[in-house]
Amino acid sequence: MNFEAGQTRSVPRDLFDAAIKGGLVPEGPLDMPTVVANDPRPQEVLVADDLVLACKKLIARGDPSDFTIHGVPRAASVKKLVDFDFKAAEVQRAHEQAMFEVENNGDESTEHTEPSIDTP
Repeated sequence: MNFEAGQTRSVPRDLFDAAIKGGLVPEGPLDMPTVVANDPRPQEVLVADDLVLACKKLIARGDPSDFTIHGVPRAASVKKLVDFDFKAAEVQRAHEQAMFEVENNGDESTEHTEPSIDTP
């Protein structure tokens, strides 16, 4: 299809680059889509939270092959649950946090106490 000079046409987004290369000129400023962050938290916090969640899943699963002899989740096991790169130190911190939350049901104020035994 040929366009005549001065005519305004709508161009589908997927053909826009080809239309510009072909010499078409936008009649006004382009409306660029606004990128909206899904989560306002910093990337480091999101990674840490996802690693903690992955560690909790491995703890709940309880498969010894998911853990090293030191009790830390294996990188390969964590990688199956997350889709980003991470460092061993990050997994170590996440595992410590996950263990704390699992042992305390996520309540930092929980203190372990033994029931008292009344002896006659």
